[in-house]
Amino acid sequence: MTLPYDVSGHTDCNAPLGLVVHGPQGSIRLPIVNDGLQLYERKMGPTAITRRAEATIPIEDSAGTVWTEYVSAFNPVGGGPDRVGGPTTSTGIPTGETGQSGVQMADVIGQPLGENGEPVGELSVLFRGYVGAVGSREGVNRARLQVYDPMKFLGQVEAGRAFTDATTTDVLNYITGEYQDAQRVFSEVSVSTDGTDARPLRAIALDDATLGDVIGLAISDETLQGQFTFSTNRDTLVDVVEWLSETANVRVWFQPSGERGISLVAVRDGSKRYDLTPSSDRIPFVISNNSLYELSPINGVKVKGATGKRIQAGPIDYNLPTGTTYTEATAVYPPLVERFGGELLHTTTSKETDGDALANEAAKKLKEAVDAKTDGEMITTLAPQLRPYDRVESTPACAGVTTDVPPLRYEVQEAVHSVVPSDNNLPRTEINVSMSIRPDEIETRTVVKDARGGEPSDDSPSENYEFDYQTAP
Repeated sequence: MTLPYDVSGHTDCNAPLGLVVHGPQGSIRLPIVNDGLQLYERKMGPTAITRRAEATIPIEDSAGTVWTEYVSAFNPVGGGPDRVGGPTTSTGIPTGETGQSGVQMADVIGQPLGENGEPVGELSVLFRGYVGAVGSREGVNRARLQVYDPMKFLGQVEAGRAFTDATTTDVLNYITGEYQDAQRVFSEVSVSTDGTDARPLRAIALDDATLGDVIGLAISDETLQGQFTFSTNRDTLVDVVEWLSETANVRVWFQPSGERGISLVAVRDGSKRYDLTPSSDRIPFVISNNSLYELSPINGVKVKGATGKRIQAGPIDYNLPTGTTYTEATAVYPPLVERFGGELLHTTTSKETDGDALANEAAKKLKEAVDAKTDGEMITTLAPQLRPYDRVESTPACAGVTTDVPPLRYEVQEAVHSVVPSDNNLPRTEINVSMSIRPDEIETRTVVKDARGGEPSDDSPSENYEFDYQTAP
């Protein structure tokens, strides 16, 4: 066991998912009963990933141990109606007044399950937050508590700072410094920027931007000048996190660090890939699969450009509304084309005239359309390593029936890791997924057409594919 602290309390079981609260008595693992323990992770809020845990514990066990005594929220000192110890906001967030807040820190600990249903790997801290709500469950001798993401403090802390040619690390250091001064729950708040760009944000933003972004003022004057100001009468740390995420193109969230601390992490792309196909012999293993490979059979986008031609004068491109021809770009995703038995295209128009620009626009619209119109759910053996933004490869299924077709790749939108004693004590992970397409997997083609109805040249490709598709078997 590699937990960064010693655990006492309810340690006589080998459950792969557990809840530990920290207090004057040390780190205490609580027993989980009835509705069990669930850890929710989703793409939501100002941080890239937001977590929340909910657990049902016994008030007292047969040995006479009163477990609620280890949870400070059940014994509030000056708390409000939410029963959280210490002065808080209406949503249960400590106000950060001088002294200890009385709000308790808690960890969800766990490890994956192997082929035989036994835990594998090392027990680790999956999530660290604070106990923000408690109450009772229907029935006798049951109590409920919830553990919230440290992210919730961000909106309570005012932000007043002018950044000049700041780097990602500069901004994160400012956020964690203000954060640590404003609350008394997490005493150690560090920064992790492994793999991020060390250049000033202005350079990163300009590298990622297109000329059209600059001309269209998608890039702000403040970013172009390398300066940005936040005011305490208007902004909080939430605004700083959102600005950093967008400008530096990073994902930011909190994760456990050390024995009692948390770390504000920034990564460009921290997603991992997992094989969940029937032929895979690696964990996790799929229990049930209802991953819909498509809610709409659209597998391509056609973009019809404007008539005329594009000329370049210095750093600026111009579209001249002259001429009788236009360019048409088509983008398709071959795995869905194969699955459907042909191409079914959504057609749209654009003001662009350049073929490359139209091809890029078609590919972007196709990715957006597939991301928005594909959805599904899978249940696997307990796999706390699965989290939002991760990509899983799975054989398409509908209504629980797996089809004999090549696998497709999905992106995890939400993950729920749970152990529920009232449900045969079956630890599991439920993931909500949408289809994931990499830009390099999209095929594009362009053709120049005559706006008056004819083909401008003999060697232009035909377009009979629109009338040649058939429904997949």
